[in-house]
Amino acid sequence: MCLNPTAGKEITGDYRPCLVLSPKAFNRLGITLIAPITQGGNYARFEGFTVTLMGSGTDTQGVVLISGIRMADLVARKATKVETAPSEIVDEVLAILTTLVEPE
Repeated sequence: MCLNPTAGKEITGDYRPCLVLSPKAFNRLGITLIAPITQGGNYARFEGFTVTLMGSGTDTQGVVLISGIRMADLVARKATKVETAPSEIVDEVLAILTTLVEPE
């Protein structure tokens, strides 16, 4: 999906694979919680805030950027489904996301 326009350190690109994190019932509202996926090597500095797809059995490779999670209108951004991620990957991303939003 196209993630432009963006600003600052947000990930950009005319085509960017993303992992959908919100449930179908929520997505029917017309907006979806997504996490971008990148193969860029610069994201090693976000260790602990990425989940690798290496060895997951998916055709899509790279890392899921938890720091890049955002809401998106999949229809307006002309998103297409490529594949279904293993539940273990989604669960790992959601577990890390939970630690970011839980009050200390």
